[in-house]
Amino acid sequence: AHQVLVEHASSFEKSPGIRLLLHDLGGEGLFTSEGELWKRQRRLISPLFHPSQLSTYVQSMNGEARRALGRWSDGAQVDLLHEMTRIAMGVVGSTLFGANTFNEADELGEALTTLLGWVDGHGAGIALALQISALETMERLRGHLPPQLEALRSRAEAKLNEPIWLSGRSSPKVQQALRTLDGRVLAMIRERRAHPSARKDLLTRLLLVRDSEAGSAASGMSDKQVRDEANTLFIAGHETTATALAWCFYLLARHPEIKARVQAEADAFGPDGPTAADSQALAYTTRVFKEALRLYPPVIILARRTLEPVQIGGVELPTRTVIFVSPYTLHLSPEIWPDPDRFDPDRFLPEREAARHKSAWIPFGVGPRVCIGNYFALLEGPIVLATLMRRARFEIDPSRRIEPETFATLRPAGGVPATVRLV
Repeated sequence: AHQVLVEHASSFEKSPGIRLLLHDLGGEGLFTSEGELWKRQRRLISPLFHPSQLSTYVQSMNGEARRALGRWSDGAQVDLLHEMTRIAMGVVGSTLFGANTFNEADELGEALTTLLGWVDGHGAGIALALQISALETMERLRGHLPPQLEALRSRAEAKLNEPIWLSGRSSPKVQQALRTLDGRVLAMIRERRAHPSARKDLLTRLLLVRDSEAGSAASGMSDKQVRDEANTLFIAGHETTATALAWCFYLLARHPEIKARVQAEADAFGPDGPTAADSQALAYTTRVFKEALRLYPPVIILARRTLEPVQIGGVELPTRTVIFVSPYTLHLSPEIWPDPDRFDPDRFLPEREAARHKSAWIPFGVGPRVCIGNYFALLEGPIVLATLMRRARFEIDPSRRIEPETFATLRPAGGVPATVRLV
C-alpha cells in the first residue's frame, strides 16, 4: 500500500472506473482529475484546508450540531445515521455554500444522495467493465494507426471517457438531481462573481484563489472548474464524516466505560459545547473518532492504475494494471493491529501513533493524493460528538449487532436506531 500510494505514486493514476462513475457529478475535480490539472488544483485549494485555517469552521460545526439538538424532543426516536448525515450536510452547506438552514442543505443533499445511489449501483457492473476494456483498447491503439483512423480512434477514446454504456444515466430522476445540484451551485457562483465581498464561505474563496506560479489575473478557476471542485468537496465533506459519527455512537453504546470518558470530556464544556478548536480538551474523543475510522473506514477500496511498468512488492506490473488498496483490510490486519476487532481508542495515543507505519491507518488515503479535507473531518467529528453529548443522551440497544454495508461509503446497515434523552 505504501509503495503504491507514496513511494511510487507518480507511476499510478486513479482507476478509469472512478472517473467514469463520477464524470457527471465531480467532473474534473480533485478526486478525479490527473496530471498537471490535478497538481494545479491541489496547489490552489490546499491553503483553504491548512490546519491554520480550520478554526474558522468550528462555529459551523458546533452550530449545526446545536441546530439538530433544537429539532429533537425528549424521547424522540431517531436514526443516527440519518441525523449525522443531516448535520454533516449542514456543516458543509454552511462552510462551502453559506447555506444557513437545514432545508437548503437538504435540497442539495437529496439530489446528491440520488446521484451517489446511481454511482453505487454501477460500481461493480458488467457495463462498467466493458467500457473500461473498450477505453483501454483505444488507448493501446494510440499512435499505431494511419492518420485517417487515428482521428476516429481519438474521437472514440474521448467518447469512452464518458459513462455512455452505464444504464440510468439519462433517467428523469438522475437528470433532475443533476439539474438541481448544478442549478444551485452555478447560481451561487454567479452571485458571488457579481458580489465577491458579500460572503466569506469556501465557494467565494474558491473563486478568489489565484495560482501564484502563473502570476496573472487569469490564473484562477473557470466557473466549470469551481463547480466540479464544489461538488467534489460537498461529496467528500459530508458522507465520510456522517458515517464515521454514526459508527462512533454505535461503538460507544457497546462500550460504556469508553462512553463515560467521552461524556466526561463533553461535560467539561459549557452548555453550548466546544465553540473553538481545542485539541487537548477533545483528546480522548478524537482518539475514539480515529478508532471508529479504523474499524469502519468510509472508503474501503482505493483503486489505482499503472501509468508505466513498475515493481510493487517484488512483482513487476505492466502499464494499465489496476491495483486495489484496501484500507478495510489493512485496518483489520492482526499483523499490524494486535487484537484488531477490539475497540481501543488508546491505539491512537501520540506515542503509539508515532511508532506505527505511516500507511497502517489510511481512512483518508496517504501520500500526494491524501484527502484534502482530512484535518477538517478530524476536527468536525469530535466537535459534533461533544456538542451533542453535552446536551443529549442517546439510548441504543447495546445487544443489537449492526453490520456494515457499502453505499458510497461503509455505512451501518439499517442505520443506528436510538432514543434521544435531552438533559
